[in-house]
Amino acid sequence: MAFGFFKEKVRQLEKMDPNDTSGVNLAKETSDKAVEIIKELSGRDIDTKVKVIDNLIVFTNAAGGAGASTIATNVAYEAIQKGLKVVLLDLNLLCPVQHTYLGVEQQMTKPDLVGYLLGQNSLSDSIDTSNKINLIFANNRTINDLINCNDAIAIENYKDMLTKLRQFYDLVIVDCPMRIDDMLCNTTLYYADAIYMVWDEGVGSVINTEKLRRNMAATGIDSFTKMRVILNKRTSIHFSDYPLTKMNIELMGVLPFSVDIIDNSLRERIFCEKGSSSNEESNEFARKMIGLSNKILSIAGYTGK
Repeated sequence: MAFGFFKEKVRQLEKMDPNDTSGVNLAKETSDKAVEIIKELSGRDIDTKVKVIDNLIVFTNAAGGAGASTIATNVAYEAIQKGLKVVLLDLNLLCPVQHTYLGVEQQMTKPDLVGYLLGQNSLSDSIDTSNKINLIFANNRTINDLINCNDAIAIENYKDMLTKLRQFYDLVIVDCPMRIDDMLCNTTLYYADAIYMVWDEGVGSVINTEKLRRNMAATGIDSFTKMRVILNKRTSIHFSDYPLTKMNIELMGVLPFSVDIIDNSLRERIFCEKGSSSNEESNEFARKMIGLSNKILSIAGYTGK
């Protein structure tokens, strides 16, 4: 469009009499238009700021039931409180859970994550925007869908989706099952800026983490530098830091166990939003979750502007 404008003005100037003073006005109009276009191209009118530098963050676990999904939702909520634009991506295709926390119903005919990966719907249609935390998840899918989503075309669509989400949102949080043999999960872990491994008190969390890190390294995932641990569901204030020291992995925080957290999830509520309780463990969880979220955002380069 800009090229056509200037081409037309040049033609007008070429046809004008050199002694015609109106040519000065035409030349000024052309010059002013050029300045305006340059300002537009420079992003003058774009109201956006880079608030989080490394904005693709993954929460996963080394043993089932450690609470990665719960923590991912609450970190997303705390980020929203800071004015960040957040999207939550649930990669549990067969058994998603994030829609439960956010009170979003599954619908067979609703465009979703799987539909986008298979080229059946657009990315914008796949995003549920009924909450401040935007959500992308799968609607009542089967094992066949899971297999199809690991095809080459689906993976390319997924890579493209991650690129777009990082441009559109301040923070992209992924609730990712620890399946490095699954191409969707493997791709997510590869492109992630930070991986937060959630442990519970079970020995499986500790043992599996080291095995997983070594296998992740074999697929090119830099887990030794971008993976950190969150110790969740702690019932005792005493714990050994020996495994952390041995594996040279950073402990981000320790969160206590409380049945109120599970109760809020069953009631389709985000704990840090509506989980206030006189229970000391619940209050401590809320306080530590705020501190944990602040630390995660700080590591990601959050500017607070």
